[in-house]
Amino acid sequence: MRGSDVSKVWGALAVGAVGAMCLSALPVYAEGKEAELEKRVRALEQRLQAREQAGQERGLSQRVGQLEREVQGVREKVSASLGIDIHGFVAGSYNYNINSPDSKANGLAVFHPDANSFQLDQANLYLQRQKEKEPVGFVVNLDFGKVAEVVGGVTNWSNSNTAERQNSIELREAYLTYQLPIDLDIKLTAGKFVTKHGAEIIESWDNHNYNITRSFNFGFGIPFTHTGLMATTKFNDVLVLDLGIVNGWDNVVDNNDGKSVHGGLSIAPSELFNVYIAGIYGPEQNNNGHSRRGLTTIVATLKPHEQITLMGELTYGSEEDAKLSDPSKTAEWYGGAGYVITQLTDDLQFALRGEVFDDTDGSRFAIASVPNGVTAWAVTPTLAYRLTEGLLWRAEYRHDNASAKIFDHNGNLNRGQDQILTQLIYSF
Repeated sequence: MRGSDVSKVWGALAVGAVGAMCLSALPVYAEGKEAELEKRVRALEQRLQAREQAGQERGLSQRVGQLEREVQGVREKVSASLGIDIHGFVAGSYNYNINSPDSKANGLAVFHPDANSFQLDQANLYLQRQKEKEPVGFVVNLDFGKVAEVVGGVTNWSNSNTAERQNSIELREAYLTYQLPIDLDIKLTAGKFVTKHGAEIIESWDNHNYNITRSFNFGFGIPFTHTGLMATTKFNDVLVLDLGIVNGWDNVVDNNDGKSVHGGLSIAPSELFNVYIAGIYGPEQNNNGHSRRGLTTIVATLKPHEQITLMGELTYGSEEDAKLSDPSKTAEWYGGAGYVITQLTDDLQFALRGEVFDDTDGSRFAIASVPNGVTAWAVTPTLAYRLTEGLLWRAEYRHDNASAKIFDHNGNLNRGQDQILTQLIYSF
């Protein structure tokens, strides 16, 4: 074979080998292109999904905002027509007791007594007419739900009919106000109104407590409401005095033939610090106008930083003929609580409450199995986040402990109790 023919043969073989290699590489190449195309398609799908989700969130936010504007518009129209301010709120929660009590009850709880349950905490309607140029005004404050049950359960509306205590509707406040036409700044309040005692309150549309649950002191150490007459005198920007005469603790109708003196002094030397000292003294037992109950509370608030609030509360109470183990003797109780509130952002808040309550003579907790009294303490951290204007979400963990085994734990008594709660509040 000639050299040229050999070259042609080798050239043909080389071309064939290269062609075979190319053909064998085509599937690999195709697979690589397909994987890359699939990856790009998935990325596009993710982007489209993210845009759709963002659009849905914006749509939800817009719908909530529209609803709020409609509610605000209706409220303003009604207020303008009637000449009164109308507000309210709705609060609902879920409570989980880690102890899993057989009784299905949370021990020493105030407004959240039912364990492992959803609950309508409070629905509230608030009506007010308080005008600067008008000396006369009024407030009507109506509650529904668990708060109404609890407050109504201890309120004496009648000495002969107890049916009013057994429903979920409670007229928390109904009172008139009158600004005396004199140089001294004195306003009279007459009717049923909430107490001036304590750091915590029965919540209102514009004033919510820092924690979901209430303290021992709020539930057992102080009254909820009073019915009677109160005068508030503002001496200056530093001193304000409250003084009045009332039927006593939670008595719309007096349960004995005596009255109680109720008052308080507010001292606010600066915007950073204020203290309120309150007291009440008088007969509180049914059909016993001689046995006296006295109560003193001190609440101090300090704001060392615009994002930090510190609050402290002290309580001392005593009552004649009220000791659980010996009803002929005087009973005493002591309470203390401290609060640290941090405003982390405009919408996010963290609050921590630590408390102790010494029912040294058993008159307040009134636990028959522990006649010599119980000391209880609790630590409660709470996180609150404002989802949108008027809508608040809160989450809370609460640990209770006592000097005696009083908490139900799977049917057995235990010294401790742990709860987890979450809550939604809408205010308008």
